[in-house]
Amino acid sequence: MNHLKHLSKIVCLLFVVHVANSQDRITNNTSIIKVSDKMTTHLIFENEIEYIDIGTREFSVDKLKNIVKIKCTDLQNWNTHEKTNLTIVTKSGDYYSIWVYYENNPEVKTYWYKSKYGNKLKKFDVLDAKKLAVKRCQELFSKNSNIRKKHSTYHMNYEVNGIFYENDKIIFRLKIENLSRIKFSTDSIRFLLTTKKKFNILKSLKKLEPIQYVEKKADFVCNDAKEINGKSSHTYLFGFNRFVPTKDEVLEVRISENNYGGRRGVIPLKIKDFLFKRH
Repeated sequence: MNHLKHLSKIVCLLFVVHVANSQDRITNNTSIIKVSDKMTTHLIFENEIEYIDIGTREFSVDKLKNIVKIKCTDLQNWNTHEKTNLTIVTKSGDYYSIWVYYENNPEVKTYWYKSKYGNKLKKFDVLDAKKLAVKRCQELFSKNSNIRKKHSTYHMNYEVNGIFYENDKIIFRLKIENLSRIKFSTDSIRFLLTTKKKFNILKSLKKLEPIQYVEKKADFVCNDAKEINGKSSHTYLFGFNRFVPTKDEVLEVRISENNYGGRRGVIPLKIKDFLFKRH
């Protein structure tokens, strides 16, 4: 009986130690976090996230309502003695600026942030996320090209010259160049994900599956001009929730002129165009 009591005390002690250690892995309202490449760190806020930005591409961040998850995804190119910054704005206007350090095995995996510890933006600055997004668009307009997929016809050049990944978004940079003297008025710029089945000569035509089209709707557009004057060009940014086509799919970027003209452009993008390392 004494042996069982002794064993019971040991089990209780181990449970207390486990709970204590679990509590040690949760920290509140800190301006410094440590992140690993082997596990995901979570930040939990009282209010839903409106805007999030990480200072370097070696760390990846994602958000779901009021939770942010962060992980080092490119340790090979990161100097572990350096730090980067994480900026978060909630929908209630709470602003947080957090230093991010790398650590191989951080003790803390979860961070809690209460609204009263955030810097409160003024009421008219709650839309600051949109201002920050406009600034980020300007940076992407000037970023070096990492792809060049082009279609030229009728003195018009249509070119996708950038595919960028920003948190949970994929952003396409499209340049339309009007080499003619006639104004080009866009009717639509559409992104169609097409599923194409290879033709099989042995298969009955009745059994062939039709080509399927799924239109992707942009979450945001930067520089959404409708008219491009002669001898000029215009560059757009289209942001979507992140996706990648399968090997049987092609993303077609289709540009068409309004009813007064018949100029058209189609740029096909395959899976290989998405999988090169993006900067």
